[in-house]
Amino acid sequence: MTAPRGRSGAFAGVKIVLVAAFNRKYHRSGLSLADALHSMGAEVVRCEERNTGLLSVFRSPLSSRLKRLLRRERPDLVLVFKGARLDADMVAGLKRQAPNVRWALWYPDDPHSLSLSLRLGPAYDAFFTHDSWSLPQHRAAGSKAHYLAFGCDPMYHRPLPAPGRWSSEIVFVGSRDAARERALTALPDLPIRIHGPGWLAGPVYGDDFVRALSNAKLGLNIHQHFGENGGAPDRYGHGANMRVFELAAVGTPQLVDAKGDIARHFEPEREIALYKTVEELRERARALLADDARRKAMAEAARTRVLREHTWAQRLEELLTIALR
Repeated sequence: MTAPRGRSGAFAGVKIVLVAAFNRKYHRSGLSLADALHSMGAEVVRCEERNTGLLSVFRSPLSSRLKRLLRRERPDLVLVFKGARLDADMVAGLKRQAPNVRWALWYPDDPHSLSLSLRLGPAYDAFFTHDSWSLPQHRAAGSKAHYLAFGCDPMYHRPLPAPGRWSSEIVFVGSRDAARERALTALPDLPIRIHGPGWLAGPVYGDDFVRALSNAKLGLNIHQHFGENGGAPDRYGHGANMRVFELAAVGTPQLVDAKGDIARHFEPEREIALYKTVEELRERARALLADDARRKAMAEAARTRVLREHTWAQRLEELLTIALR
């Protein structure tokens, strides 16, 4: 079929089976993607990627549930977000069952799990990665690969003032890994409040996640594998993580390591501040904390940009235009 264009209502009549994790914890990407598709007029059938709750009790594997949905719903597209639980052979078998259905994989873990995404990608009619460094390798492996950055959900990622408990000078919210721990341990002189899986304060979920981000004077973003092996791209890559867009959407000025793809989406120094080393992080954080006017201007510019260009609905319009053509 020919993909319709436009935004609100533009994909009316398109039925999509969305395979993702649907929960209200942390970034809630599955729910946000479903809401964005609905806002564009698409009919969305959710398929939970995880085997949790009753799905686990009744031993209903993902491949079996998809087989039933294909038979019952007759969708135009199966859109898989992440897809680690569906190997290439499973996808090939399901495609034979319903040969008129298009399949698209949006893979969020490049390049950290590149060996897996290289195996999965060729089974799909369209493959999307947020990391431009990975694109040539996916294409060489036989994937119909496209670059697609992350986005934000303006209904969830919004300014949420909560003075007192959630106020901080600098906030970092993210899972603990060795590279992030090294960087943060080297900054005992900075007033950084840390949340996330593996850290002492633990993770924050739902609106508390938004409150933690939006009530800081400065949002610190450290990508996974920052600084390891000199930023070797096979682990670090070029892609901007979700937090880049989430901090912009909640209206908090951001200091982030200078991933290669960030400048595609935000103007450095005017909309976002970058660093390349821990020492540069320290210097830039101190300067930003001392300059209220600059932080405010940066936050306002970034929020204007993200709402204009970087929502999940805008990303999905691009994805569907490619996947359905």
